[in-house]
Amino acid sequence: MRQLILKIPKGNKDEVLKAVEEFEGKNTIFLPNDEQDVFILFLPNRKVNDFLKRIDDFEEPEINLIPRGVITLYPPASESPDQVADVQPKSSLEIYLGGIQSVGSVKGLIGYSFAAGIIVWIGLYTTTVFLLVAAMLVAPFAGPAMNAALATAAGKMPLLKSSLLRYGMAIGIGIAASFLMTVIFPLETLTPLMVEVSHVSKVALFLPLISGFAGAINIVQSERDSLVSGAAVGILVAASLAPPVGLVGAGLYLMDWEVVWSSVFRIILQLLGIHLAATLVFYFFGKVTPGGVRFLKGNKAMTYVTTALVTIGIGAMMFWQFSQPPFLRKASMNTELTEELDKKLNELDYIEVIGKDVNFTNTIINGNPTVSYNVTVLPKDSAISDAVLKNRIIEHLKKNIKHQEDNIYEVYQINVAED
Repeated sequence: MRQLILKIPKGNKDEVLKAVEEFEGKNTIFLPNDEQDVFILFLPNRKVNDFLKRIDDFEEPEINLIPRGVITLYPPASESPDQVADVQPKSSLEIYLGGIQSVGSVKGLIGYSFAAGIIVWIGLYTTTVFLLVAAMLVAPFAGPAMNAALATAAGKMPLLKSSLLRYGMAIGIGIAASFLMTVIFPLETLTPLMVEVSHVSKVALFLPLISGFAGAINIVQSERDSLVSGAAVGILVAASLAPPVGLVGAGLYLMDWEVVWSSVFRIILQLLGIHLAATLVFYFFGKVTPGGVRFLKGNKAMTYVTTALVTIGIGAMMFWQFSQPPFLRKASMNTELTEELDKKLNELDYIEVIGKDVNFTNTIINGNPTVSYNVTVLPKDSAISDAVLKNRIIEHLKKNIKHQEDNIYEVYQINVAED
């Protein structure tokens, strides 16, 4: 339930009380005075927007909406548990106005973006994973992401432009901070964590879709109905953006264009995926539509066109990803090739496999990306020399390992253990 304080010209008491009853209001308090009638109302979340549209029929109503959950108890007392358990999503008005209110200052955006860029660079430079998590906490990406989706759902081009501007500013400052740190502390080569972060999976699209869905659900739900804190959802949104943003700066300094383009790919894909998922949640679940919010006169064509462009953009990104093998699918191909390696090693009955690993490197040999197979084995037959054993294993793997890509340069490292 939401509490509203309503002031309207005198003489409309009966009409207001009738509207309150129609929209399932409870425990209404009427306070008459000399100039205006004052009502303290308690309405279900979902009814607030429609009730305010009805109140627009009266001349110059004054409204205070308190965006906090209120527990209303009314007869019969035996139904109190059900009354308390009735938790509804926020009204479309509250969702939209709350999004605008959360914009914050530009100075704060600049400061947090710069801080996040430095923290993520330190995490990548020192290969400290928990610093990446810290950068996700600081990075101010969630607010512009959700406001852009709200703007598309509501058909408000000015809000979309300002949100995209803040988006671009946050990402650009993060990249600049990372680049500046690389200039101050020069890198000769990428750290192992940088290489790992630069690899993209073929299922990379699912993270932004889930992030956008979770972020929008958190905003739409009533605070008493939300099982996850807003900070946690903000981390989820930033998790898909902060590491590649920091990596772009280092990649630009090293002029490693594969790292730069893979990071740019991830950034654009995250933006589009978050935007599409959040827009659909706001539109269908939050009821934030061009004509569904009081005070708002949105453009339906803008909503449909923007959503269509985002969808087409995601399709283009997917085409780019799968038409550039294995440039943008190294992370998932590591897993696939490891599974294939395991199958082929199990066919050899004269060795015991101690360890195995497959890694794509950023080294280009003969114009092709390089994948390294690292295997540690224990021979079951001590009569076979190490050199012969290694050659037999490598020949078997070269002959039998199958994958879809032809433009991969493969290298093998076979280690023979001793018992």
